[in-house]
Amino acid sequence: MEKIVKRVFKAIIIRSPFKEKYLKHLDIKYLNHTKAKELNNYNAKEPKISIVNLNANDICNSKCVMCNIWDQKKGFEITPEQLENILHDPLFKNVKHIGVTGGEPTLREDLPELYESIIKALPNINGLSIITNCIKETDVIDRIDKVIEVCKKHNKTFSMMVSLDGYGKIHDLIRGRDGNFESAINVINHFTKKGISLATGCTISKQNVWEMDDLLDFLKSNNIYGRFRVAEFIKRLYNDNKSEAIRNFDEDERYNLMLFFYKLIVTFEKNETYIRTYKSIINILDGGKRTIGCPYHSEGVVLNSRGEIAYCAPKSEIIGNTFNSSAIDLYRENQFEKTRIRENECDSCIHDYHAPISSTELEAKFEENYWKKYIHVQNKNLKSVHKKIAAKKEFKTQAFITGWYGTETVGDKAILAGIINELRDENQEIGFVITSLYPPITKRTVYELGFQNVIVIPVFCKEFIAYAKGSEMIIMGGGPLMDLGELALPLIAFKIGNYYNRKNIVYGCGIGPLYNPIYEQAVKDIIDLSDEIMVRDENSRQTALKWTNNSKEVKLSGDPAKKYIKSIASQSNVSTESTVLKCFLREWTHEYCKELTYEEFIQKREQLEFSLSQFVKKKAMELGATEIYLEHMHNFVIGNDDRDFSRHFIKNYFQDFEIPISYNKKLSTVNSIVDSMLNSCHNICMRFHSVVFADTLNTSYTAFDYTGGGKILGYLTDNSKKENLLTISDLLEKK
Repeated sequence: MEKIVKRVFKAIIIRSPFKEKYLKHLDIKYLNHTKAKELNNYNAKEPKISIVNLNANDICNSKCVMCNIWDQKKGFEITPEQLENILHDPLFKNVKHIGVTGGEPTLREDLPELYESIIKALPNINGLSIITNCIKETDVIDRIDKVIEVCKKHNKTFSMMVSLDGYGKIHDLIRGRDGNFESAINVINHFTKKGISLATGCTISKQNVWEMDDLLDFLKSNNIYGRFRVAEFIKRLYNDNKSEAIRNFDEDERYNLMLFFYKLIVTFEKNETYIRTYKSIINILDGGKRTIGCPYHSEGVVLNSRGEIAYCAPKSEIIGNTFNSSAIDLYRENQFEKTRIRENECDSCIHDYHAPISSTELEAKFEENYWKKYIHVQNKNLKSVHKKIAAKKEFKTQAFITGWYGTETVGDKAILAGIINELRDENQEIGFVITSLYPPITKRTVYELGFQNVIVIPVFCKEFIAYAKGSEMIIMGGGPLMDLGELALPLIAFKIGNYYNRKNIVYGCGIGPLYNPIYEQAVKDIIDLSDEIMVRDENSRQTALKWTNNSKEVKLSGDPAKKYIKSIASQSNVSTESTVLKCFLREWTHEYCKELTYEEFIQKREQLEFSLSQFVKKKAMELGATEIYLEHMHNFVIGNDDRDFSRHFIKNYFQDFEIPISYNKKLSTVNSIVDSMLNSCHNICMRFHSVVFADTLNTSYTAFDYTGGGKILGYLTDNSKKENLLTISDLLEKK
């Protein structure tokens, strides 16, 4: 009866005005339950160890740049019989998984016997695994094949990880062994054919930080699953003196690494736990703390080849030897070391230990979900929330800039710089709050531009409301007002601005394309709530005038980026004798050809890419170019990293072309793009702002309008430069 009453109550309340309060109550209840569970597990008098990291040996035949275990001499190694005796200790009675590592575990001839001993001591264990470097290919295959037979005999699951720290020679360089990449691939192929659960494991150090995309391309094209980690100082690897390789990234390397982990999240990793690990890594790289939990807080232990145990591999001191004392007594009696690790090491540890969702993650998730419901294009219930939040003001005069920041291209960076510089010309004391969909991206933009008195905040949080209320002006900062759910950002901000009599400004935006009536209405509302409207093109101006019935002044301001581009150009060195053809290309996506089915689109895209390659080759030969160089207007996976397309383009269409072609694998900035365009014999432009840059800099350029008559055509028309236009039909006909 009680269950029925609860169901009826829930059915009623989720249809009532109290729905949101009830859902928030449930979130808080679950969050408090998770916090209590974490605390209870950590402080439990009786440890419940379910995971063991077993170091089968303390030697290795690799010479990795981030590890010193290869420098160890072979010493005492626990026998299968001794291991069985140790695992009978009460500490291990609840163990469900043991991962066998090293050193290099396959150097042990008795490796299968170790697995037999584990299963004999722990008959209720669920699964076992191994990590191997695959250097001795024949031995690795032979010994792991025998391990698999042991696991099959006892009906235990088995999985393996193969170390792979780069593509081809890069892996061999990191591992210090020629031919290791080839042997690793042979081992992968052998066990994949046998249906064994297998993943590659890549450790990222300073030496391979720029080589990850090539490895990821290889994994994707060969349908190989892999995981990635950042090299960490790990006590069991004796690598305290490896600071030249470990977590020693400069600003560009650190940022590129964040971009790469975002790419893994969006395009590669499907497991939610590993996605959360990658988000935690990004947060640490961005200067924050570890957000994901760690099984070694309460559920894991490390057992090495000498019978010694530690609370975790990266940061724990050895707490005793199981040959001399009971493992469970050692675990209980050394809690001071566990406390030291938790208080001094865990927050900054970037090692890729995975755990169920933590209370820290849950709290952030619930907070973000709440504000996503509020900051929404169809939310009409604003006053009940924003009236309760105090205004937040950091600067004497404060401008609140919102838009698509957090996914910005080089063009968007120039727009932001143009807006900030123009406003600072009017008021030197003005400070800025910029909302960002991905704050690490926008913080990098501010760093590149060198601006002071700028605060970057996430969009889905209380600070969005507080800073909007505390600002004198609220700005939609450039870019298109188009079919995107993120139109909620300027819409909600402008509604707040209107309510508190702030100045709302549309600053250098375009209008459209708009297909969804909900988004079209949102843009109309934004225009209606604006106190000042500045648009970048004549079509947008006419649209805004029509919507306002000519009741508001709509200025044709042009693109805010242009003035800033010119200021950078004045500081650049220009070569008048360059023989390098520069290309600023991007992937052509289905959104620009919606009338086709996806299969039809793929076919047409291949035709277009081939035709584009032919155009580039012909132009290079016409100009007598000695080199073709691909530059990039965008480096972030949201919006497509143009470097990914460049690798694809070169690999598929330029393998045998006589003129050398390469691409810039490093990061793009406003300064680097300006300098590159000014030092070319011709620029082939595809992204909209590459056209704006090339034209503003008065360079020789071709503008490929991949949108089929959109903003590129509009820009060239407004600026009387249609002779530079290359359309899709032109390109396909040129084929």
